[in-house]
Amino acid sequence: MTIHYYRYWKAWEKLVVAEMNAKTDDNDEIDEKTVCEFIEVLKPFKRKAIEISFASSEDAARTGCSKYGGQPDVPEDFQWPLDNNNRPLSLLLQINCSDLTPIAPEDYLPKSGHLYFFYELGEQNWEGAENSIRVIYIDTQHKELHRIDYPKTLANEFRLKERVISFKTKDSYPAFQDFGNQNTEYNQLIDKVESFNEARSRLETESSSNAIGTMFGYADLIHDVVVNDLNTNILLLQLSSIEDDSYELLFGDCGNIYFYISRHDLQTKDFRHVKFELQCY
Repeated sequence: MTIHYYRYWKAWEKLVVAEMNAKTDDNDEIDEKTVCEFIEVLKPFKRKAIEISFASSEDAARTGCSKYGGQPDVPEDFQWPLDNNNRPLSLLLQINCSDLTPIAPEDYLPKSGHLYFFYELGEQNWEGAENSIRVIYIDTQHKELHRIDYPKTLANEFRLKERVISFKTKDSYPAFQDFGNQNTEYNQLIDKVESFNEARSRLETESSSNAIGTMFGYADLIHDVVVNDLNTNILLLQLSSIEDDSYELLFGDCGNIYFYISRHDLQTKDFRHVKFELQCY
């Protein structure tokens, strides 16, 4: 898989230089006093997020249900999305919006219809260039949906195993990168990242063992920020690499992928201008 690492390297280089310039070798160790201070600082920034998990049962995915992978349930006129090189994209998620209506923070999503997230998994373009990602919203009646066949040119390894997914709410707090970007007075505390992360961990709701991603709230960033303004841009989806005994899908080297959308576009159900990024270790 072709991944562009230059930006990742520069972000890592910046962090290493900052750590080398720290006053002592133990500045980045967890300090209980600093952790408690960060907890109080972070509390006002709490947002509700939706955690996505594999359902505990192995039940087959019903037509129109929320699911990971497999083939989409769509109307007759649906065209499987291709990138600019005519490579078919893989279905990552199909989300039945009605599943989220009772738990979605604010009035973010439509109350009916389906959201589909696609990505070209062969090259894994890290910024979603060349039409390699697609977020599609379709609002149609259940009786008009049917499961379409995979394109013949989609390799078997990119036909993701279908799994039913479930949702629950969780508390979410900003990663250090987003927090520092929004609150520049804390940028000089780069040597306190471990204490910050510990504070964030204590505040956030414990994740399910089957969790594969989140919607809304804040991203778990690996490198730099994806968007600068978290008030006008919303984390539509973060999806994590999966690596266990029964399943494997890696984004780069055990990374995450992020989809952001402007608040305006989400309100108008316009998913054509989603900001995408892959970050990995």
